Amino acid sequence: MSQTEGQGKGEPKRFSFGRFVLDLTRGCLLSDGREIPLRPKTFAVLTYLVQRPGELVSKEELLEAVWPGLIVTDDTLVQSIGELRRTLGDAEAKLIVTVPRRGYRFELAAAPPERRNARGIGALRFRWKYGLFAPLAVLLAFAAIWFATSREVAPLSVADSRPAIAILPFQNQNESAARGYFADGLTQDLISSLGRFPEITVMSWNAVATYKGAIAQPGEIARVLSVRYQVEGSVRYADERLRVSAQLVDVQGRVLWSSRYDEATADAFALQDRLTREIAGALAIRVNEQEQKRAAAKPPASFDAYDFLLRARPALQRPTRAGLAEARDLLRQALAIDGNYGAAHAALGESFHAAISLGWAENPDDYWQRVERHASDALRVDASNVEARVLLGRFHLAYNRYAAAELEMNRAVDLNPNNADALAGRGNCLLWMGRADNAIVMLELAQRIDPELNPYERFALGLAYYLDKRYDDAIEQAELNLRKSPEATFNLPVLAAAYAQAGHIEDAERTAATLRARDPTFDALSFGTKFQDDRDLARLREGLGNAGLYSPGR
Repeated sequence: MSQTEGQGKGEPKRFSFGRFVLDLTRGCLLSDGREIPLRPKTFAVLTYLVQRPGELVSKEELLEAVWPGLIVTDDTLVQSIGELRRTLGDAEAKLIVTVPRRGYRFELAAAPPERRNARGIGALRFRWKYGLFAPLAVLLAFAAIWFATSREVAPLSVADSRPAIAILPFQNQNESAARGYFADGLTQDLISSLGRFPEITVMSWNAVATYKGAIAQPGEIARVLSVRYQVEGSVRYADERLRVSAQLVDVQGRVLWSSRYDEATADAFALQDRLTREIAGALAIRVNEQEQKRAAAKPPASFDAYDFLLRARPALQRPTRAGLAEARDLLRQALAIDGNYGAAHAALGESFHAAISLGWAENPDDYWQRVERHASDALRVDASNVEARVLLGRFHLAYNRYAAAELEMNRAVDLNPNNADALAGRGNCLLWMGRADNAIVMLELAQRIDPELNPYERFALGLAYYLDKRYDDAIEQAELNLRKSPEATFNLPVLAAAYAQAGHIEDAERTAATLRARDPTFDALSFGTKFQDDRDLARLREGLGNAGLYSPGR
């Protein structure tokens, strides 16, 4: 890499590496003279790495430099570095190299020889070391969102032009904090309703929950979540009445719309529909009668049933054994009031799915049957219930009924193109059906909307990266998964295989030893046998073999 000549004293303002030029004066990245659009934080990460050629940059150092004083998770870092590497064509060039558990370096020496045209002041060599995917995942995953609305999964190519919006947790104005679940529930339902409009990208509850009770400026939230708008508001629920205030603001904090409501609790669902329509209108989204029906969830016959559902949701979002048992009791009370409440049926099904996922099901087959039964009951009364479609898709996937699973996931995405579970579910289907490249598109899109992917969806993304020979990305996802969920030992085989294929043999052997110690029953012969394409299984076994975990014929 070279620092461009012809500049005065002080720090250089232009850096060239391969076919790229980083122009700090213009604030842009050029490729063969053409500007490549980057989001501000993505550009900042690239600039920080470029200005420290050959230096190890730790995750903590990069977080502090690019997001000083802001609330940023590891997921944001992982996404950003991943996007940056894809923008630079890093799958072949290896400009950004990962050193496991340590950090990153920019490595010009790994670029193809024909691209190494170092000029002027000495060449700056870059490498990368640890897992940092922050500013660039926002660019590429964001670019995928438009494609997610079509039935065919198109390749990621152009940046998404749809405006992105964050519905921040509504403030609980009740004197008792115990009523906080209602403000959260209203926020979640508003996210779900607005998510059904394909003209906008709506961040998930997991993405915005960090800001519950926090004071954050619109500009800060826009930088972290890469959104153009945010909705903020408050709720007071007392004396059988709901008092709600809400406003829509842009990144500069300008109020584009605001309103106050004072309604009887019996009119809560009409209030939600009105909120959805007015926010959509303020965003200049044309809402016809069909779209209005699509956005409106089928309400229960009683507000009390809805209240029981909202009280059960926190336990489903952060499940514990005791919490799931309590959630089931609340949901059964909701169904005792209204046996045709589709959302309660779907939530009850999710309680059993959560238990299966976390290894708490005494009889997994029995629990899967309950998942299927409650999902079907929900769809019987409300065919547009997205959560029930996703559950039914997961049920089919568990029993290797791939075509049926894909059909349900596609229906869910059609109903709500911003539902991260539906997008990730579709990605899971594509992964096992032998379409890893398309699976990556869907799973990265799900991660853009919901940075807090659950351990199984993140595992799927890491495995898809592995099959696509993006071993550094696979390592990042598996390491992040294990940091967030140490009990998720099913990540260890893929991590060991990715280490081996990336040439980190000592790390591969260490991980294989950890796997044997933590899961003595691990069977390399059965691991990965869900793949429909034998070539995918062979590629996985090659990595497992290089890590010492698999031997043909054994």
